[in-house]
Amino acid sequence: MKSKARPAGRRVGKERPADESRTIRREPRRLTTMRLRESLRRELEATAARSRRSVAEVTQELLDEAIRMRQCPGIYFADEPSGRTAKIGGTGLGVWEVVRDINRDQSIDRLRKAFPRLSQAQITAALMYYTRYRDEVQARIDANAALTPEAIEKQHPGLVRFSR
Repeated sequence: MKSKARPAGRRVGKERPADESRTIRREPRRLTTMRLRESLRRELEATAARSRRSVAEVTQELLDEAIRMRQCPGIYFADEPSGRTAKIGGTGLGVWEVVRDINRDQSIDRLRKAFPRLSQAQITAALMYYTRYRDEVQARIDANAALTPEAIEKQHPGLVRFSR
């Protein structure tokens, strides 16, 4: 009979969202048992250890991103200092960066001039992601807009000095 002891390093208690900046609708969680390949389980454990999160948190984040990438072809996810963010494949641009400019100008022609290397497929991918995850993308736009020199100086007095 196998032992039911908790694996070493597993956290007990409430799980926190994997990315605080991502707007996550709080949903009830359902216990799910999965049989995973040993190599996959080791990778999940290693990723969890590096990020100081539980295997369940890491697995949930990866599954969520995989579903989003299937729903919105041309989108991938990457780590940034502010957390995981949706990016447009082949560009390194965050979806929020492109959508911010579309929202500001309401013109795809101006967007094409600002980002001449974006293909129609890349613009479509960004818009598709924005349509599905509007609150998340808008929260990222708003958070970046709030990073004014005054706000940064107030948040980190003496650390940064902006010349005007």
